[in-house]
Amino acid sequence: VLDPVRDDLDQLAERAGRVAVDAHRPLQFVVLDELNKYAPREGTSPIKEILLDVAERGRSLGIILIGAQQTASEVERRVVANSAIRVVGRLDAAEAGRGEYGFLPPVQRQRATIVKPGTMLVSQPELPIPLVVQFPFPAWATRAGSASSVTCPSSSSGVTAARRRGLSWLPAMTTTFAPVPARPRRWR
Repeated sequence: VLDPVRDDLDQLAERAGRVAVDAHRPLQFVVLDELNKYAPREGTSPIKEILLDVAERGRSLGIILIGAQQTASEVERRVVANSAIRVVGRLDAAEAGRGEYGFLPPVQRQRATIVKPGTMLVSQPELPIPLVVQFPFPAWATRAGSASSVTCPSSSSGVTAARRRGLSWLPAMTTTFAPVPARPRRWR
C-alpha cells in the first residue's frame, strides 16, 4: 500500500524541484489520515523524510499537506510547527497541556477538554484568536425551510476586525440560525 503513495509523493517532490512557483498553477494537495503513522515523532517511516520536505517547503512549491491525527504530540515536531491552519477537537487534559497546543490561549485549552462532539477550535494566521465552529451542522440547521434570517454578530466580529486591518480578501461571514424549538417548562 505504501509503494503507490511513495511513488506519488516522489513524483510531487521531483516536479516541485524542477518547476518555479507559478501563481496560475493549481495547488496540489496531499491528504493523510493518521499522520502520526507516516511522520511519527520517534522512529522512522518509509515516507517520513518526504513528508518533512513537503511540510517545510511545500507551500512555496504549490504543494499543501493536510494531515489528520488524534494526538498532535505523536507527530514529528517539524511537521506540526509548519502547520498554518490547525483544527482541534475535544482533547483530554494531558494532551491539552502539551506544547503542541501552545497556539491556543489557556482558556481555550481548558475549553477543548469539555467541548461537545463536533465542536472544533480553528486557528489560522489571519485572525488573532481561534474560532469556535461546529461541525457537522445539526439537522435543523441544514433544512432550508426551517432556517431563519437571524444573524449572529459575534461569529463575524473577528473577520470584520480583520477586514478593517486591510485583509479585504476575507469573505464576509454571517451565520444563520434556525429558531430553537421551545422546551416545555418543568415545574418543581
